[in-house]
Amino acid sequence: MIKNLFFGLLASLLFCSSAVAELTVSQQTAKLSGIALFRQSDWYDSQPPLNVAATAGDIEAQYYLGEAIRLSNRYTTAEAKKWYEAAAEQGSLYAMLRLSNDDDLCGAMGTCSGKTAEEWREQLLAVAHERAAKGDTEAMTVLFTAGQGLSWLEKAAEAGDSYAQQLLASVYKSGGGWFLIPGSREKAIIRWFKSSSEGGNPRGMFFYANYLFDNNGDLKEIAHWVKKAAENGHIDSVSTYAGKLSRPNNELGFPPNLKEAYGLNLLLSKIKSGVAPRDAKRNLPNLEKRMNAEEIKEGIEFAKAWKESHPPLSYFDPIYGY
Repeated sequence: MIKNLFFGLLASLLFCSSAVAELTVSQQTAKLSGIALFRQSDWYDSQPPLNVAATAGDIEAQYYLGEAIRLSNRYTTAEAKKWYEAAAEQGSLYAMLRLSNDDDLCGAMGTCSGKTAEEWREQLLAVAHERAAKGDTEAMTVLFTAGQGLSWLEKAAEAGDSYAQQLLASVYKSGGGWFLIPGSREKAIIRWFKSSSEGGNPRGMFFYANYLFDNNGDLKEIAHWVKKAAENGHIDSVSTYAGKLSRPNNELGFPPNLKEAYGLNLLLSKIKSGVAPRDAKRNLPNLEKRMNAEEIKEGIEFAKAWKESHPPLSYFDPIYGY
């Protein structure tokens, strides 16, 4: 009982201390730049701007900086753990979840000090359960990720969390969950991918479009969500959309537009990691052969206008990713 009371008090304190740090304009700009680079899988260049905001006390920057350091080194270094701990002390559930990983090389090498993974896990579960009881869908999703049962993710999805909805549809698609009535699984997958898409989740939009395409869905609906996901910055969707624009009579019915296709491939080519940027670099010379100098110039201008009027390009990888 004493232990439960202690963790209940600790959870309350952590919940109350999770206020967002006040950043200056330059610190906020650095944070947004760092997160944008991180979400493009640029784990090296994202670190300096993230460090600016993390040092100023921003909880989100602290978590992403820890992730960037871990991923660039391929294990949790003492420096990465320092930033995870800074975020966890402000109430970041995902930072606690990362610190609770007892399989990490950092612990095995003895290069990290502080609380053990087991202690972090106890703290994580105490805080997450308290927040979930208050309707916090992120806490519900974290409890699922921490192995506390699929029902937590289902609760988060039912509560309208678009990230949880996309994740739940993906779990069902991979064979998770139980469905006794034939066809129920497919209906559930469509329901949650669609809900995630309508909730504004770009990754959900792309997965929904792909699921419909693989299952002979309505091509107009598929085209709608591919374009919508591209407009929201999803890298693979931008690549798909640009590819369709470059081909006459494409199956999704997009009117061919070489200038827009060129501009989108130009934007993709600037990203340092992933298949889509590599494809874009190969596509640009092929498009140039089909365009005159004025059209290429217009394509470059289209790229500039798109960048200014749309969200930064992103892979939208899971918050607690690989």
